[in-house]
Amino acid sequence: MWSFLRDSVSKSNGCVTEICCDEAKYIWTITDFDFHEAKGKPISSPPFPSVKNNQINWYLGLYPNGETDAKDSVGLYIYLNKFSNFEKSKKIFAKITFFILNSENKEEGKRYLEVKEFSHPDLDPTGWGLNDFIKKDAKFKSKLQLNNGTLTISCEVKFSDMNNISSSPHQFDFDIKMPECNLSENLASLIKNQTLTDVVLSANGKEYPAHKAILAARSPVFCAMFTHSTKESELNRVDIEDINEAVVEAMLKYIYTGKCDDLDELAEGLLAAADKYDLGRLKIMCAKKLIKGLSAENATNVLILADMHHHEDLKREAVNFIVANFAQVFVTIPWQNMLLSNPQLANEVCLAMART
Repeated sequence: MWSFLRDSVSKSNGCVTEICCDEAKYIWTITDFDFHEAKGKPISSPPFPSVKNNQINWYLGLYPNGETDAKDSVGLYIYLNKFSNFEKSKKIFAKITFFILNSENKEEGKRYLEVKEFSHPDLDPTGWGLNDFIKKDAKFKSKLQLNNGTLTISCEVKFSDMNNISSSPHQFDFDIKMPECNLSENLASLIKNQTLTDVVLSANGKEYPAHKAILAARSPVFCAMFTHSTKESELNRVDIEDINEAVVEAMLKYIYTGKCDDLDELAEGLLAAADKYDLGRLKIMCAKKLIKGLSAENATNVLILADMHHHEDLKREAVNFIVANFAQVFVTIPWQNMLLSNPQLANEVCLAMART
């Protein structure tokens, strides 16, 4: 019952009726407006075309003292210009928006005209507009002075001849706002508040209560540990002796949230932890961070780390970096130590150099 009701509310079949519309946009800058105001004669803008059909043009008419010469307002009108290849019997229906652009090119005084009907100018040359588009009050005079007497007007027209109307089937999805997914925050709160924990991870004497199910879901190693007859499974305790507490804490945050904010400081330790517990994505995140931070001083240690934890991509990038910067790496203490402690790895670098 509820499933049926939910489906019927969330979706409904219907259709969309669309009108093919065109538009035109125009910015008209009039300098020394006070001269036009003093003369009092209407002025016309040059014609401006439509976006889709350049046969349909428009122009603006400005009345500096209003169409009735009342001197307390500025009138603005829009007209259809003469056009060719368009049947004189056709009507055009248009929505017009007028506004002023100030000195910062921001819109002011936006005025709208409801849908108006325009005929071919040979039949009806009259336009549509506003006799009181701008009230010539002190505020307007002040802005005009700030603009050095320049008045900038913008006009936007959306229109149609109403001859191209189509309807098409459509399945409406009602606008039911979907909440954000808070899964990672919810899981993080479980470990932060120690809610329903059933296992403890211990590192250097510090204990971290956790959840077997979440650890097992994220790590094949933990999964095997808790689904077999192991000491950890029986005691509900995992003693981690080879990873420090800061790395364990960062690893747990990654397991519960998929995020890791401590890669800059802990990338090497987290790479080892990710390898130990088979956290593949975390291992790649650490490798990318280490590759990005390669330097002559740390390249040898990164190479040793990559070799120890079987990360071939990281190892290859470390070798390539050492080969390209061998003169700087050769004199570092880590490289000198590796010559003694791991001559086989040093030999791999030398072979790579020989191939270049």
